[in-house]
Amino acid sequence: MKIVSDTNILSSFAASEALSLLPSLFVDPIIVIPPAVFQELQDGLARGKAYLEAVLQAIAAKEIQVLEQTVEERRIAQELPHKLNAGEREAIALCQQQKLLLLSNDKRAVRYCAAQNIRALDLPRLLRLLWIDQVVSRNEVEMLIAKMEQIENLTLNQEQRAKIFAPRRRRS
Repeated sequence: MKIVSDTNILSSFAASEALSLLPSLFVDPIIVIPPAVFQELQDGLARGKAYLEAVLQAIAAKEIQVLEQTVEERRIAQELPHKLNAGEREAIALCQQQKLLLLSNDKRAVRYCAAQNIRALDLPRLLRLLWIDQVVSRNEVEMLIAKMEQIENLTLNQEQRAKIFAPRRRRS
């Protein structure tokens, strides 16, 4: 299963030293990124975000693949709203053309995907899946969030936290 990630999801998981957990949420995942996301990761590392080195190492080891875009995907990306950054536009274009799942924590990107019937998961949903699917414990998810908030200045509001830690539904 090919999954497209935006920069912010990879960055958050790298900041919390949990990048290796991401593939465990999916069946036979192939995590791909478009060239603009790769560039954003390199730019972030150059600006002193040393934790992004883990993502670049995963790319070098082919655990994350940089997926070149087709001419049509580049055209679609250029036509997407410019309120979205280049990485988000390229990632959405890949998802739209190839019917792939997008991982993004950008609210505008996730809303755009919802309006266009493109499947997308944001950070709160991914964090919820980590403990619901018993990849890690609830306490470990809380520690991941604390690291993300400390290192990336990420802020999850009460509503997001409530969604992450809502009680599990019982299966009938």
